[in-house]
Amino acid sequence: MSKKMISLFTGAGGLDWGFHNSNEYELIMANEILKPHLKTYTHHYKIPILDIDNYSNEIKAGICGDIHDLNISHETDVLMGGPPCQDFSVLRGDDKRAGFTVKRGKLYEEYLRILKSSKPNIFIFENVVGMVSANKGVAYETIQKDFINAGYDLIFNEILNLTALGAPQARKRLIIIGIKKSLIPDKNKINNIINKYLRNDLLSKYPLTPLETFEGELLKNLTDEYVKIMKEYEGCMNNIDNKYSEKFMVEYGSLTFSIIEDYMLANNIKEFNEMEFKQAMKEHKKILKILGFYQKKIDKQQYLDDSNRLGRKNKNVTERLHHIPPSYNFKAVENTKWKVKGLMSNIYRRLHPLIPSPTVIAYGGGGTGGYHYKYNRQGLTNRERARLQTFPDNYLFNGTTSEVRAQIGEAVPPIASYWISKTVTDILNII
Repeated sequence: MSKKMISLFTGAGGLDWGFHNSNEYELIMANEILKPHLKTYTHHYKIPILDIDNYSNEIKAGICGDIHDLNISHETDVLMGGPPCQDFSVLRGDDKRAGFTVKRGKLYEEYLRILKSSKPNIFIFENVVGMVSANKGVAYETIQKDFINAGYDLIFNEILNLTALGAPQARKRLIIIGIKKSLIPDKNKINNIINKYLRNDLLSKYPLTPLETFEGELLKNLTDEYVKIMKEYEGCMNNIDNKYSEKFMVEYGSLTFSIIEDYMLANNIKEFNEMEFKQAMKEHKKILKILGFYQKKIDKQQYLDDSNRLGRKNKNVTERLHHIPPSYNFKAVENTKWKVKGLMSNIYRRLHPLIPSPTVIAYGGGGTGGYHYKYNRQGLTNRERARLQTFPDNYLFNGTTSEVRAQIGEAVPPIASYWISKTVTDILNII
């Protein structure tokens, strides 16, 4: 018998992917206020999209409209969602994180309202890590108390670095999983399930890389590509006089151009353990296969949504980037004619082929879109962002280039959903 699910603040569907992919769940409804996002979701899952004014408790539909106007009479097994989080994001700075003092910060109350009406056996709530510290922790404390008072035991309540779940980027999210107190089985069994799916020490230590993700291959098969990439940066900071050029010279001089040795060095892995490394590479292969990337180089695929189209090159940007090596940002060209002002570390930030990418972000100009590790490449394509976010290649996007970038950057990486769905399914099967 299929389990029922309701999705709120659905976006393009990153948090839902694992549940749909398991074939064990039947969607009651999904709600999203932004039509381009919801069109991506409904087109992928081949379900109708309804305007909220025309919604009358149909099932298997995407409902477009403001959640304040949404009333659901259906009960469900699983409720999931992450209220828009701009006012909790650490990117905005402590003085700008209004948290509960603004309408968007209180959207979680709509999640709570629908939680109470749909009575799920399990809920999944996700948000940015800034929620934990917003309003000096008051917002986070209030949310936890509200869930508990609604009759749920918070069986998982942690900040996860999603690199540990297989995402090739450094992305931390607050994940809360709650289960009805009346249904709590043996807590040891729950903890065993959580440890099985949501904690992977190997991937924490040996993360999947952008190079593997874009090439669809394991590190051992990418030596030639890696050497070609890094050799192009020799001398890229010559004649630049700042502390970053000095730092890069030392780092570049320490490269061995053995992809495994340099991977260990780049990820601060102190000692090589052959058996452990081989097991980690099996985990990499598993992730690439789950996502459909294995042996499918991104540049060799065809995308009907045109998401891998390169942007127009800018001469000034090209010149600047020729002096910014992998993992460095705009600070690399301080004291040069290519200097720019910047307050955030992601401005003109280049990927490193062997290190998880910085967090893929949804909005922003001024060099915030992320830059490729290849010497002659400029900004990332949306499909490259989608792979870093672990959207499978058959997940096509609807909307303008900027709308698609937003859908990708706002999403929970689908690989995280994959492991969360397995956790939730196994728990539901023992209650």
